[in-house]
Amino acid sequence: MSTVVSFFRRRGLAVVAALGTLLATSSAVASAAEEPLNSEYVALGDSFAAGPLLLPQDGYHLDPCFQSSVDYAHLVAKALNAKTFRDVTCSSATTDNILTTPQKPYLPTSPSVPLQIGAVTPSTTLVTISIGANDLGLATLALTCLNVLPEPHGTSCKDTETAGGVDQGAEAVAAEAPRLANVLDVVHQKAPHARILITSYANYIQPGGCYPLQPVWARDADYIQGLVNQLGQVTKTVAAQHNAEYVDFIAPGVGHDGCHLTQNWVNVVVPGTTLGIVPLHPTWLGEQNFARIVEEHLAGAN
Repeated sequence: MSTVVSFFRRRGLAVVAALGTLLATSSAVASAAEEPLNSEYVALGDSFAAGPLLLPQDGYHLDPCFQSSVDYAHLVAKALNAKTFRDVTCSSATTDNILTTPQKPYLPTSPSVPLQIGAVTPSTTLVTISIGANDLGLATLALTCLNVLPEPHGTSCKDTETAGGVDQGAEAVAAEAPRLANVLDVVHQKAPHARILITSYANYIQPGGCYPLQPVWARDADYIQGLVNQLGQVTKTVAAQHNAEYVDFIAPGVGHDGCHLTQNWVNVVVPGTTLGIVPLHPTWLGEQNFARIVEEHLAGAN
């Protein structure tokens, strides 16, 4: 009998100890989860997020990142009054540069850029991500759509990409889903209590384009923007499947594409009066509005 009592006494002590550990762990999780959103904000992404050549430029890896101190992440951090802010967005970055492959500079004398995921910590409370286009070579493809002369004097990028009945651009976009999913999963692992936002790219050119103001034929304008829209839908689906929040910049950008040279949020080829410099990238006005959209999303306005 005493052996039985001793057994249950030991088991009881073990259960109490286990409950104590569970409560302590739960308390720690709750404490971390209750950290304010602005405690530690990390921005990941490529040149769309970095704002290359938009002055003033931040000192973070000028080569090859060319990160602006007025990119949307900097503006969001300021609006949130973020206590800790790390913007590691970098021009030409791919999903590999976030997770597995340090980014090479253009000049041999410049240092390599560390993996972006290294900026994310267990105490991170907010992460924004804009990534995917460079995995597809989307900017390079878009530049093949330029034609100074009207049809038929040139080559259609849509015809090239869909030759033989296979849409290579669309297939490449669809294949991006697992890469985006992997990024989100790893960010969750590194920062289990963070709120994670992943964005679309932009509304670059209006339906049918605006040739010759922007030297892109109508069907090519629709094709390249269609790929951007498709990537947005892929990103939205992946976000929903991997516990992240999708932020759309495309729909709010209607009327602010590169065909509208006084209120353009992005450039196509010909810069607008908002003085954005780099083709297929945001202008100062665009960065301000992308920051506003993110802030409204965080506040629950969307």
